[in-house]
Amino acid sequence: PRRSTSAASSLAEKPAAAKPSSNDVLDTVNSWAKAWASKNVDAYLASYAKDFKTPGGEPRAEWEKSRRQRISAPKNITVKVDSLKVTLVAEGRASVAFRQAYRSDVIDPVVTTKTLVMAKTDGRWLIQQEKTGN
Repeated sequence: PRRSTSAASSLAEKPAAAKPSSNDVLDTVNSWAKAWASKNVDAYLASYAKDFKTPGGEPRAEWEKSRRQRISAPKNITVKVDSLKVTLVAEGRASVAFRQAYRSDVIDPVVTTKTLVMAKTDGRWLIQQEKTGN
């Protein structure tokens, strides 16, 4: 009986593993927001792909230095994401649109719409591009 159960389990898992899941993408976005809110800069930056297109076209190292300063400066940060909509664009590519509410002790609350273009790299979903606004 053990063999047939194991075989059935492994057969059932294969199709699910091959099919991209929007839940994996959502987990990544929520982890990214949690890392940002908890000021875990290393985990936050690890959410971005090596080929991330920086918003201003600046070199990645410059962008990372700026993000480290902006995340470290406030005493507290709150980041909430809701109304998430995942679109699986192609194999290993997704787009996530959502409403983001950001607040800290040094910046007035900001609510905006954001879209993250994501790619699956080495088994992980990573952010390749961020678009703010409509």
